[in-house]
Amino acid sequence: MDTWPLIESFFRGKSIAEQEIKSFNQFVDEKLPQIVNENQVIVPKIEEVRVEIDNIQVLKPRIVEADGSPRTDFWPMEARIRNMTYAGPIYLDMKLFRRDIEQDVKTTYVGDLPIMLKSKKCWLYGKSEEELVEMGEDPADFGGYFIINGSEKALMTQEVLCSDRVMVSEKNAAGDIVVEVISTSGAFKGRVRITRKANGMLYVNFPSSPKKLKLFVLMKALGMDTLEEIRSAFTYSEAEVENDVLLNWENTEIMSEKEALDKIGRSVAPGQVIDYRLRRAQEVIDGFLLPHIGQSKADRLAKAFYLGMMATKAIETAYALREEDDKDHYANKRLELSGKLMEHLFRYAFKYFIKDLKFQIDRTVTRRRKLNISTIVRPDAITERIRFAMATGNWIGRATGVSKFMDRVNYLSPLTDIRKVKSPLNKNRELYEARDVHGTHWGRFCPIETPDGPQCGLVKNLALLSRVTTEYPEEVVEKLLKEKGVRLE
Repeated sequence: MDTWPLIESFFRGKSIAEQEIKSFNQFVDEKLPQIVNENQVIVPKIEEVRVEIDNIQVLKPRIVEADGSPRTDFWPMEARIRNMTYAGPIYLDMKLFRRDIEQDVKTTYVGDLPIMLKSKKCWLYGKSEEELVEMGEDPADFGGYFIINGSEKALMTQEVLCSDRVMVSEKNAAGDIVVEVISTSGAFKGRVRITRKANGMLYVNFPSSPKKLKLFVLMKALGMDTLEEIRSAFTYSEAEVENDVLLNWENTEIMSEKEALDKIGRSVAPGQVIDYRLRRAQEVIDGFLLPHIGQSKADRLAKAFYLGMMATKAIETAYALREEDDKDHYANKRLELSGKLMEHLFRYAFKYFIKDLKFQIDRTVTRRRKLNISTIVRPDAITERIRFAMATGNWIGRATGVSKFMDRVNYLSPLTDIRKVKSPLNKNRELYEARDVHGTHWGRFCPIETPDGPQCGLVKNLALLSRVTTEYPEEVVEKLLKEKGVRLE
């Protein structure tokens, strides 16, 4: 059977860079408003002043000439020829209050966002082949990249471990079993780790937690006072798990919730009075322990049950009732496309913008100058940080080489650049298993296209027929499952 007509029809309807463009569109349409909603009210040190922000808009690329005249017909080819950045202006609705009285209301320009070619915000979007030729573009060009200072830059897809998924690690030299989860909420990622020692004791570690904190102490701090309550958090039917639960209960000296919170408080707020220690301990538990479940007092019981599930997996692995998880299995991986990478970068730049806004308000009030939105907003705060990261490839979280020059030697060079996938693992270490072709790569990655040398196996290429889906809200899926009658047992 001749399969070429089928493959040709697939590429007639699909673009090579389709997933990158979809990801960027999702970032602009959904993620930008989310980031603004996270920071809707800005309160500087001078508490009588506050700024409320809302309704972020990104317009199509435009240019302001040297004589100050604005132009909206700023096309990609002009950006290439004139060594300029193909970026669209960002506007925010801002309200300035002083002593709860509205002082100023304005839709103001706050910076520029580089626009991906062929995305919804690009002038090339939806154009016919004839129109593209008139604009100086190649009709066969698939887009999916940016133009920064006249250079074509592609963002390299990053391969990361899946967030909010419990992973059981293999035994280390001391015979410990480690179960961990990367809990994510917005920009915050907190690694929560439960360790089962060779003697059967369970310890927990999370951001800002005391060292060698016993799991049952934390569960008591979360509101589980009795043995029966703690046993209900462990989902099991094996006697070995029951044995470990009783062992840990007998070796936990702290008996009340207040004592457990004080134990954590002594570590996070040493030398403070007990009321402050208890409050700080509660803040740490709510804010840094499993933030993907929630960050309020009402979520503490759910966190205790989640920790019980993690501990059950650790105990079952120790008694060979469960196998360790394979970190190289692609069900345990996620790919961060251009939209997700831009989300990380914009969130960082926007936080700096807010910090700068607070500083400008404080300085203006201290110097007794007139306070209005035009004088406190500095658009370079966002623009410079985004442009620097995209020009150098140095990203958030110490990642390097995220953006790279598009190679235009032949038609295949940009095709491979746009579909490269990079692992964050250290290229100078051996990591034999991470470099191997895994069974789950079948149909997803090319087993041959990888560089020689230190990067071998760590930089991969998506197979030509593979597609990466974009993020989807969990609430919609949960609602659909409940409507279909799915029940939790």
